[in-house]
Amino acid sequence: MKKSYRMLGTSLLTVGLVGCFEVPDQNHLVTAQGIIPSLDCLRPPLVALATTALPREFGVTVWNLYKGQRKNWREGMDQFAKQQDLVLLQESATRPEMLDWLRAGDFQWQQLQAFTQGGVSFGVMTAAKTPQAFVCGVRSPEPLLRIPKSGLVSLYPLQGDPDGVLVINLHAVNFELGMATFREQLNDLTLLVRRHQGPVILAGDFNTWSDKRVLWLGKLVAELGLQEALPHPDLRRTAFGRPLDHLYYRNLDLLEVSSPMTKASDHNPIMARFAAQSLTP
Repeated sequence: MKKSYRMLGTSLLTVGLVGCFEVPDQNHLVTAQGIIPSLDCLRPPLVALATTALPREFGVTVWNLYKGQRKNWREGMDQFAKQQDLVLLQESATRPEMLDWLRAGDFQWQQLQAFTQGGVSFGVMTAAKTPQAFVCGVRSPEPLLRIPKSGLVSLYPLQGDPDGVLVINLHAVNFELGMATFREQLNDLTLLVRRHQGPVILAGDFNTWSDKRVLWLGKLVAELGLQEALPHPDLRRTAFGRPLDHLYYRNLDLLEVSSPMTKASDHNPIMARFAAQSLTP
């Protein structure tokens, strides 16, 4: 219990040091084309007729970027994300340096605004070398701090699969007395997983710092037919001995997965390569 109070105190101190936040009244996506309203996560389009798609073998990086507060964050992005086909960031910040990096890498990207500060948007960001067929977002306010966490649901065409790959990028609610908001957030973001017939990736910073969260999440991913890509050696950021970041998948072949050490953030990234499965006619 003392450790939990210490974690909450650290988070409150961080909020106080960062300063004034502005939380948008509605869900908005920040994109290279500007700020647009987010769609509801209800009815993604069919992708069978898409003209561009992720390659049959593709690389993914999942990383909490710590708001780009480390001096060498850009070197870290060059090392761990530049050559990947999909990049799932948590705690991304749309500062000019990040926008320059995205343009230089020819990435298509969307960020769901969790909050803004000084003209900079913060939240989860999904970037890819392939345009998405559909994207929607869910914001979930922290019960104690009231600062939202965010999640993105994106659908990408995939060579060799007519349904495309559904990609969920999550920064989970952290501090609450129970787990009601944590469960609601995950259930809202995984609604389409239950309907999607094709491949799925569910990844991000799940803030799984308690046994109760770990057990509930384990039941959810098992119900959804997902399995975890476990890096070896496992250098993911932990709290109370439990990894916070996870990468789950379904209907894909996992080729490799790693979690390299870095000082470019307070989290180490997860890097993986997947391949589309052969479909029987």
